[in-house]
Amino acid sequence: MMEKRTPSGYVETEYHPAWLEDIAPERFNNTELFRIVTFFVFHSPCCDLSAMSRSLSYYNWDSPWRKPQSLRKRLISESTNPHLLFSAEARNDFLQASEKAGLVDFPKNKECESIAIVNNKRTQFISVFAHLRDSFAHGRLNMYDIGAADDYVFAFEDVAKNKKKNRYEVTARMILRKSTLLKWIDLIEHGYTEQ
Repeated sequence: MMEKRTPSGYVETEYHPAWLEDIAPERFNNTELFRIVTFFVFHSPCCDLSAMSRSLSYYNWDSPWRKPQSLRKRLISESTNPHLLFSAEARNDFLQASEKAGLVDFPKNKECESIAIVNNKRTQFISVFAHLRDSFAHGRLNMYDIGAADDYVFAFEDVAKNKKKNRYEVTARMILRKSTLLKWIDLIEHGYTEQ
């Protein structure tokens, strides 16, 4: 089964799509990848997903989503796309978010960083962190060379199994550079500062 878009707005996929066949070359396996996995999987800012989680308040982000100094704004500014994040409130709205993000026929467009998620946590970026954690933990990612000397791109996907209908429904798709993920880690770990 290839990707299937339903009239009701779901995006269905198979358990092991072809784009997962050839996982990243050995050259991507370095201390930076270890740092990314450690932060987003073990020390995830999503406290309900890891026994070793570290909340944003651990890093002195006590009110991270308040404007004008919001963490959301700062995280987006660290990416290469000022229109980075598109969210859906439910799985049956994911197709629309995916289309807006340019993440249909995934992972075809690997040049532009983009995120489409089902916002299943209290804020959009906590949902992003949860979907990143799940993508790593469940092996739904790949890495691609982008021709930059010290950078590459991650393609992430998260799914939820609909047991009643025996199908996998996409809940997140993300194209993010390694450099962006490292900047996010630095930003969060350095804690809140006035800008």
